[in-house]
Amino acid sequence: MKQHLLEGKTAIVTGASYGIGYAIAELYVQEGANVVLTARGKAKLDKAVEEIAAKADLGNKVIGMTGDVSSTEHCKEVFAKTIEEFGKVDILVNNAGVGEQWRIDCIPDDVVDSTIAINFRGPVIWTREALQYMLPAKSGSIINVSSVNGVRPMCGSVYASTKGGVNMLTKNTAIRCVGTGVRCNSLCPGYTITPMSQTQEKGAGLAPAGQDMLPILHTRTVRESEEMHVACQPEDQANLALFLGSDLSKAIQGQIITVDNGSYL
Repeated sequence: MKQHLLEGKTAIVTGASYGIGYAIAELYVQEGANVVLTARGKAKLDKAVEEIAAKADLGNKVIGMTGDVSSTEHCKEVFAKTIEEFGKVDILVNNAGVGEQWRIDCIPDDVVDSTIAINFRGPVIWTREALQYMLPAKSGSIINVSSVNGVRPMCGSVYASTKGGVNMLTKNTAIRCVGTGVRCNSLCPGYTITPMSQTQEKGAGLAPAGQDMLPILHTRTVRESEEMHVACQPEDQANLALFLGSDLSKAIQGQIITVDNGSYL
C-alpha cells in the first residue's frame, strides 16, 4: 500500500538499471520521490526509466544519466543535473557495485582495480559530493548498499574488503554528520535474487575452478542456492532503503543493517 513517505523528496540511485537499485528506484517513485537513476549501460537504463516513470502518479519525475560511477566528473554532472531539475538532493543511494570470487593469492590486478574503483571509490566520491548539498541544507540521508560480506567475508577477497570498507565509510560519515541533520547508514543484503547473482551462480565471470573462493558455485543451481540461503528478493532490500530514506528513520545514524532472512546469523 502506498503511503507517500517520500513525497516532495528527491533521490539519486546509482546502479539503478536492474536488481536492487531498480527495486529501490521503483519503490521511491511509487512513494512520491523524484528519482535520478544512473548506470553504465544506456539501453538498460532507458528501459528502466521508462518503466519506473510509468508508476509516478504524484507529479514526480524520473530521469536517467549514464556514466562511470567511479568518475568524479560524472558524479558532479549527476548532482548538478539533479539540482537543476529539482533544486535539491534529499537522498543518495550508493548502490552500484560489482562482485568477484577470487582468493587473495590469485586475484588479478585488473579485478582488484575495477572492484575497488566501483565498490569503494564510487561511494566515497558520491558521498563527498552529496554532503556539499546536504550539509548546507541541514537535511539528507545517505544509504550505502554494502553486503553481508562486509560483516562476514565469505566471497571474493577484494569484494568482501570493499564492502567492509563501505561499512567503515558509513560509520565515519555518520560521525562527521552527527548533529547536522544528515544521516548515513549501510544496507547489507544477504543472498538476493538479481541478474548479477544468477549470473554468478551459473559460474560466469568467475575464476577457474580451484582458484575462486567458492568452487561450489560452478555446480550448484540457482534453486539450490535459494533453498540454502533463504533468498531475499530485491524488494526486500528496497523496503529498508525506503525506511532509511524517509523521515521515519530520522534518529537512525551510522548503522550497519543486514537484510538476509536470518541466513547469516
